[in-house]
Parts: sequence; structure tokens; C-alpha cells
Amino acid sequence: STSQTFGGNGQSHANNNTAIDRVYLPSDLGNNTSVVVGRPPFIVDKNGMLVDSTNYMTLYTFDKDTANKSNCTGDCLAAWPALTAPNNAKSVGQFSTFQRDDGTYQWAANNMPLYFFVKDTKAGDANGDNVKGVWHIVPTQ
Repeated sequence: STSQTFGGNGQSHANNNTAIDRVYLPSDLGNNTSVVVGRPPFIVDKNGMLVDSTNYMTLYTFDKDTANKSNCTGDCLAAWPALTAPNNAKSVGQFSTFQRDDGTYQWAANNMPLYFFVKDTKAGDANGDNVKGVWHIVPTQ
């Protein structure tokens, strides 16, 4: 699987029009990087969008998903790997986990499943934003 599994507790996330609280990290983590207050420790704000803190890869939501339900499977999931979670991950605030139809667990923000995009190859890429009008970055401002 191309999915990455992350653990931890979480809270705040921005929906398309909702700002989130941020705490700025030491400068050694790079410019314009901040931690989302109460979020899982692997999700940060980089240049106004949610990214993973390991590789700073952009996170996306899919308009065809519903609350805590992924409708991205098969070829879709191959192109848009899920941000998977361990089955014992703690859901707090606006970050939560849910069980996918395949039995794995996935992180969600405001109940919307989170994904990576395979065509994002380096930190800060957002090549998946607005693909087919249904894939979107998760803005934090």
C-alpha cells in the first residue's frame, strides 16, 4: 500500500472557509510552518494549507466523500492514497478517524477523509488542488 499511517491526538482543522488557531514552530522547521493547535502531531500548516509534518506533503479532501465515509477506492485510492491511522488512534476535536470499507482506518478533518496525491512529488506541491473540480487542498487561513 502507498498509504502512510500516523498516530496521535488531534483537534483543530479548517474547513474550506474556517480559520484555525496556530502555534508557530521554531525557525529550524522552515518559514511559514506552524503547528495546528491540538492537531495530530503529524499535521502542520505550511503556506496556508494542511500538510504532513514528515515530508510536508499536501493533504486533500474529496467532494464525493461524505462524513466519515470514503468513496475513493481502487484506481482512485492508488492515485489518492489515504492518510491512514492506527485502529487505536484518538479522535479529538475536528480531527477524527473512521474505519474504511476495507477495514483500515483513515484520518478525517471535520469528518472529511484526508488524502495525499501521487503527483505531488516534493514538499509544498499542490498538484491535486481542484483536480476534476472535486479534489481540494485543506486551507488553514
